[in-house]
Amino acid sequence: MKQPVRPAERYAPVRNPSFTQVRFSASSIVVPVVSVLALVCGVGVRAAPPSLDTITVSGTREDISLGDALQDVTVIDRATIEAHAGASLESLLAEQAGIQIATNGGIGSVSSVFVRGADARSTLLLIDGMRYGSATSGTPSFYNVPLEQIDHIEIVRGPLSAVYGADAAGGVIQIFTRRGQAGMQASGSATLGSEAYGAIDAGVRGGSGALDYAFEGGAQRTDGYRYTDPHAGHFYNPNDDGFRQTAGSANLGYAFAPGWSVRLQGIDSKGDVQTSDGYDPTRPALTARSRVDTATGGLVVRGAVAPDWSTTLRYGTSRDAYDTDVAVNGTYRFSTQQHALDWQNTFATPAGTVLAGVEQLRQSVSDDGVAFAVDRRTVTGAQLGLTGKAGPHSWQANVRDDANSQFGHEVTGAAAYGYDLTPQWRIGASAGTSFVMPSFDDLYYPGYSNPLLRPQHGQSGELSVRWTSTLQQVRLSVYENRFRDLIAFNASFVPVNVAQSRIRGASLEYDAHQGAVTVGATLDVMDPSDLTDATQLARLAREALTLKADWQVSSAWSAGALLRASGLRYDDAANLQPLGGYGLLSVHGDWRVTRDWSIVLRVDNLADHEVQPAYGYEAPPRQWFATVRYGGL
Repeated sequence: MKQPVRPAERYAPVRNPSFTQVRFSASSIVVPVVSVLALVCGVGVRAAPPSLDTITVSGTREDISLGDALQDVTVIDRATIEAHAGASLESLLAEQAGIQIATNGGIGSVSSVFVRGADARSTLLLIDGMRYGSATSGTPSFYNVPLEQIDHIEIVRGPLSAVYGADAAGGVIQIFTRRGQAGMQASGSATLGSEAYGAIDAGVRGGSGALDYAFEGGAQRTDGYRYTDPHAGHFYNPNDDGFRQTAGSANLGYAFAPGWSVRLQGIDSKGDVQTSDGYDPTRPALTARSRVDTATGGLVVRGAVAPDWSTTLRYGTSRDAYDTDVAVNGTYRFSTQQHALDWQNTFATPAGTVLAGVEQLRQSVSDDGVAFAVDRRTVTGAQLGLTGKAGPHSWQANVRDDANSQFGHEVTGAAAYGYDLTPQWRIGASAGTSFVMPSFDDLYYPGYSNPLLRPQHGQSGELSVRWTSTLQQVRLSVYENRFRDLIAFNASFVPVNVAQSRIRGASLEYDAHQGAVTVGATLDVMDPSDLTDATQLARLAREALTLKADWQVSSAWSAGALLRASGLRYDDAANLQPLGGYGLLSVHGDWRVTRDWSIVLRVDNLADHEVQPAYGYEAPPRQWFATVRYGGL
């Protein structure tokens, strides 16, 4: 077997300062698109944004309404997910406030998700409460999560290490699989699109008495496109890179006694992804090919021990395996196994709800052909929290201690306060600390590791103001994140600790619903700085804008448009390789043929702009998708 290529190097584009990057100005497309959206709004979106009564759990680990949440929380509902058939999870997340994406290709390719400018390893991805990612690369596995298996998504911005432990420095993204309800509902969809895209999904959900159930399954495939150009250096391959995936999920719940229930849930996704790892002129048709297998499952028991005491016991496991069996520059195999046991208790007190919990996370990794000096670790955490509300005052406080078998104890804390000036106006303030563990590759991969690497630590603060009415809501957040010993790669792809980095920013969100029209906008402005040399942190834009409008034309017809624009970024830490700003416009239409049948048409990148998400890599060109769907939400 050939010498494997280190995963971190595998997905890092080659730097070539002599290349003059073509820059696409966001302003060149913003003005005409705003005019189009204004015309749409003048006539009259499809669905209102989630109400403030929507229940969310990710910011507190207990049920709380979206209106009472003190963090900056977004809920992506099922209707929005269905409107993105054929898209990737990352492209859906990229439309949300405070999130930027860097990807090396189309659907199925490895991507980095940055929440409020924090690096990819600082985003914690959960599926039904279980960590989902790789402990070898240290990043979440967004690329292999099928949208159709998802019921809704919660995004919490800001440090949550005091709630979840390591890696929640920028924020938490939690995915929830679908659940059953009383009766029985069947659903299905079929999608066709550009690059020979095809997908089919089917599911059945229901419930009777104490039992509820949901089963979903599906498959998708695409021939893909050529997502590298010659500037990708030895990663360049002129062939198209396709993707195949099959996935299934199950969610079973049973109320076995008054106030007590048990739930078994899981999702398994298997992909066959083609990637560019070089070109062999003696074998021109050869394209690297990998098999990916990611899965998570859990058993959860909940119950009321006493009128003011509820308890939850959860056991979960996840798997992340990446096996490159066809390659130009070398094959490799690596995998992660994670097991978590969590016991959580909540107590109702006069001061609010007290959260007390302990959990243990065990991680083990393997990499074919590589002997790690250490290939497993155990993290035992204990936490206390308090969430309450009295009159116009709201508060949340958390403290957590994590005992890591590699790095010892890490103590983190967070506090937040909100005050309702009027029923419409709320002001808030929060602060918290965080830490990120180095991955096993960072510490031990031969030739590309640093065994002296230290955990990354962060301090964050935020001020916010929110105004809500029956039909409109506005939120402005101003924040600062400071990171010490930031984990980054040098020019040789060796991980190092960056002494100091700082990200200052502001995020403005607006949603309005009036009659047949829903409009929304997000504006993010930030200064992501490496304080050691006054450079801009790689892959992050200082400005990002999203505009959207939907119009319910009639009871059967709806239409909408979305613009996503970004400012200038740099692909390298030295700021020698710029990545131009861009604007991407998507449009969609929905025809509800009958109560149970509908047809959805979506066109992404309508103007067919050329965009480089990373140097030498190309974002998808103009793409269309047509979906026939049976069954309700």
